[in-house]
Amino acid sequence: MANHYCLDPFDPYTQSEVLVVFDGSYPALRLLSVIDKDEADILAELVDEQRRDLIREIGAFHRPDLAAA
Repeated sequence: MANHYCLDPFDPYTQSEVLVVFDGSYPALRLLSVIDKDEADILAELVDEQRRDLIREIGAFHRPDLAAA
């Protein structure tokens, strides 16, 4: 398992971060939990597009060549 801080999908001002715990490597990442600033796991509240955004954000960090895509 690994973890990465990403932008909070529920923060419209992109000022907060969430801690994403995941398994695997890009593009086959599996999100295990998404912990918000209140230490709550919000993974179940995320829609598919928000989950994909987190996976892309992690991929762009770990594989900088993806950030240009």
